[in-house]
Amino acid sequence: MQRHSPKPDADTNQKPDSYDEAHYRAVFLDAPYYSTGRNWRDYAPAYRYGHAARDEHPNERFEQVEPQLAREWRRRKADSRLQWAEARGAVREAWRHHDEVARCGH
Repeated sequence: MQRHSPKPDADTNQKPDSYDEAHYRAVFLDAPYYSTGRNWRDYAPAYRYGHAARDEHPNERFEQVEPQLAREWRRRKADSRLQWAEARGAVREAWRHHDEVARCGH
């Protein structure tokens, strides 16, 4: 029994996962939305969520879906200590970065 999903280049319509953890690790401490005393474990779920949310809402603007994202944050935040007000900037940054990478193709 296979326990993992097929590779993106397998015979499916899946796109490769363009989530760039190294990028977010490099920028989160200097980001304007960073909250003193928080760490990577707090921000990682927010970046992952923003990236995934962009895939889930490809034809919508962040502002259009933000109320829904805020409601779902409690369920999607894993071990993060961030409340939505703190996580919002990181989620939005991941949404923006996802679009940038898609436009540039890298």
